Amino acid sequence: MQHLDYLRRLAGTGLSFVLFGAGGVVIGVIAFPLICLISRGDARRRIRARWLIHKAFALHLGTMKFLGVLDYRIDGLEQLHQSRGELIVANHPTLIDVVFLISQLPQADCIVKAPLWNNLFTRGPVRAAGYVLNDGTPGVIDVCAQRLKSGASLVIFPEGTRTVRNSRLNGFQRGAANIAARAGAPCRPVVIRCDPATLTKNEKWYHIPARRFVLTMEVCDVMPVEHLLSRAGNASIAARRINDMLHTFFSERLAEAPPLVRSP
Repeated sequence: MQHLDYLRRLAGTGLSFVLFGAGGVVIGVIAFPLICLISRGDARRRIRARWLIHKAFALHLGTMKFLGVLDYRIDGLEQLHQSRGELIVANHPTLIDVVFLISQLPQADCIVKAPLWNNLFTRGPVRAAGYVLNDGTPGVIDVCAQRLKSGASLVIFPEGTRTVRNSRLNGFQRGAANIAARAGAPCRPVVIRCDPATLTKNEKWYHIPARRFVLTMEVCDVMPVEHLLSRAGNASIAARRINDMLHTFFSERLAEAPPLVRSP
């Protein structure tokens, strides 16, 4: 019986990846060019594009749950929905963390790397959605800070890459802290857990766990940064202190037991 369940979940995992790829092609080639065609003005185009990405990710997450590949639980979702002008900071334990988080945010603003910005199938969606291109230039910090000051909430994964198996957390790159310091924006930690661990860095999709894995998202209380900014002598010191505060928070939280919440 366990062997049959394993094969069923293996097939479901493979089908999920195929559907995600196929859906990305359809959305990128058909849906987003259509959105750009019918939308008057950049603001309306961004709203429609982000809503479609949100719905597509929610559908994919629901499909994986229906196929028995995963289950998921969320604590504090209302706080996430009410987020305005906050830097939403999340850890990165699995390949589908972005899907998991954006599936709960109808109008998320994100930072994307150059490969996604220039890829034939993803450049349409990420550009239509008005996401921020991370091209490694100092101007990225200013763009992100301006988005936060305008009231948007920005999603960022400060680890920069997924954690490896048997590791709770990578070191944090200072980009998130630099943005928070520049904008004076509060940080909203979102702690993501995966039990048992799967889809970690350098792990193949077919290396599935012995049982269905459960993703848990814990939306935590906002963390103001004004007190760190006022005490710091310059922006560099402030960013370092914010970075240390965030990394310490995630390290301590991930060492604790996850909250007891029901599946949506």
